Amino acid sequence: MNTPYRRLDPAKQEFRLLEVQAARTLEEPVECRLITARLTEDVDFIALSSLYGDREEMDRIWMSGRSVAVPKHLVSALKHIRAVFFPTVSKRYQRKPARKPHGAPRWLRQLFGISSQKLEDEAPRSLRIWMDLLCVNQRDEAEKSKQRTDMKAIYRSAELVVGWLGDKHPHTDVAMATLAEIEDAMPAKWGDPGDREKHPDDYAPTHRWAAGIAHIWTDAPKGMIPFQMPHWVGCNDFMERSYFQRRWILEEIAMAKYPTFLIGDSIVPWKQVLRLNRMMEEFKNYPSNVFPREYANLIADLPLETAHKLLDEFAKREALEEARLLKEGGKFASRGTSSTRSHDG
Repeated sequence: MNTPYRRLDPAKQEFRLLEVQAARTLEEPVECRLITARLTEDVDFIALSSLYGDREEMDRIWMSGRSVAVPKHLVSALKHIRAVFFPTVSKRYQRKPARKPHGAPRWLRQLFGISSQKLEDEAPRSLRIWMDLLCVNQRDEAEKSKQRTDMKAIYRSAELVVGWLGDKHPHTDVAMATLAEIEDAMPAKWGDPGDREKHPDDYAPTHRWAAGIAHIWTDAPKGMIPFQMPHWVGCNDFMERSYFQRRWILEEIAMAKYPTFLIGDSIVPWKQVLRLNRMMEEFKNYPSNVFPREYANLIADLPLETAHKLLDEFAKREALEEARLLKEGGKFASRGTSSTRSHDG
């Protein structure tokens, strides 16, 4: 890779980012430049978490005016991130997650609520992306070692960490709609520690909450089993992606404040995937009054060895965040009460 890299200053916690230019179509070549920033600064950027893909299948991007060969899988990731997150991109590529992630950052909230007119009126902002293959000098072993140590800090500093799953399957869109329907029906705390004891009817064998979505696995046309239905095929394709089979990469993305997945131009929150995995484990391993037992062996295994540990960690994070907000709200109310009493006196 014939790319010039200025040496980073470890004392200043420097790291590199790709500053990506806007494009009007998904197919346009990626044009970007390397910039240097500090982890101590308030810098908006997206971190890309991805397998490299087949090194025999290469594509090219323009980086700092030079043509650089990059694995095709990663070029596709950059193009889709650019299409989904750059405010000036064609509106038909602007996609929203099925459900707003809890505690989403300011600019990600805008992705959900911003009007088309406001998008058109806003001045273009820079889209900055961190990816290890290009932002780390692969020929400098000391830098590579240092950046691995800094990975957690980089992921925690990113506005969002995107796990790139690859291009869509023909049935991906219908599968994502099905996942959203399941997520909407599922109680907010389902699968979290202690919820089974609080709401036993939501678990085996009753599964009260799943009764309203039973059509997902019972409405197969005559002569067709659920496994052959488009939404089922698409869901299995999603869950069997190579990304999910690498424990180390899952542990990396778990470092992020706001982890999410991107498949094509569809955004899927990380916790949604983990909770859905728990649901499938539930139906596969326990009897259910709602889910037919004969279909249990058709459920694809999502090979997340650390899923329960990570879910528990996310549940703890949310509980701490809720406690912090309640505490801050209490302090504010207390100050307001004191102020009112003083004023009344």
